Amino acid sequence: MAKETNRIDIYQAVTDDILAMLEAGTKPWVKPWSGGPTIPLRHNGVAYRGINVLSLWASAMRQGFASPYWLTFKQALELGGNVRKGSKGTTVVYANKLVVKDSETDDERAIPFLKRYTVFNADQVEGLDGKYPAPAPIITNPETRDVELEGMFSRIDATVRIGGSQAYYHTRDDYIQMPAFEAFHSADDYYATLAHEAVHHAGHESRLNRKTLISTSRADYARDELVAELGASFIGAIVGFKVEEREDHAAYIEHWLTALRNDKRAIFEAAREAQNAADYLLAMMTDQAD
Repeated sequence: MAKETNRIDIYQAVTDDILAMLEAGTKPWVKPWSGGPTIPLRHNGVAYRGINVLSLWASAMRQGFASPYWLTFKQALELGGNVRKGSKGTTVVYANKLVVKDSETDDERAIPFLKRYTVFNADQVEGLDGKYPAPAPIITNPETRDVELEGMFSRIDATVRIGGSQAYYHTRDDYIQMPAFEAFHSADDYYATLAHEAVHHAGHESRLNRKTLISTSRADYARDELVAELGASFIGAIVGFKVEEREDHAAYIEHWLTALRNDKRAIFEAAREAQNAADYLLAMMTDQAD
């Protein structure tokens, strides 16, 4: 019984961590990045996904890490490094399934569960001899379009209309409305906003069929805004644009806090849906076939 009592509830632990940052007025997915792609990476360069991205971003922001690389204690030793004494690790999770056979019918069913392990940022490890350098700062001219990003976004199969003073996705007529590039404070603002609306677009019933996109519930509307914000952050971290705080999202914070307080799996589900949308869009954005 003691074992059950002492078991860490992974869903609750991650949710509590993100709740604490939101309550302090900080979003763990919005960071003033000055480098290139900043998606958290394993020691071998493979990117983390979903909820682990949020957990690692939150930890990096709290502790001031610049490196995107994360290693287990054992991996650090195998690479000739040593985790600094007193360093606090960060929990990441991976999904697994337990197959259970019914003793009477012999039917098998899979029970999903999460397993956790601890990683350390490369900034916490000594002796790596520059194997994992921090991304170099990138200086951009906010008045200049990024040719590479323009090409990527042009590959998304979406109708984008330019003009007006508002950015939104029109669900019924299935198009994205964007103000002119010159109306944005910076190029990053433009691409982050376009990515945000593209995540909404990806949720259309003919594509990912995300139910929160068409719901008339204010709570579901706020949840789809969270999915779009996370998805834009995931895309920006992969292709290299910065996602800033958006003024229109201040009104959604309380809805997000309420959802997280009431359901410890809510942020996991939002991150999963955001990752699905990011994967869907990035598959087109990075397709060089044409």
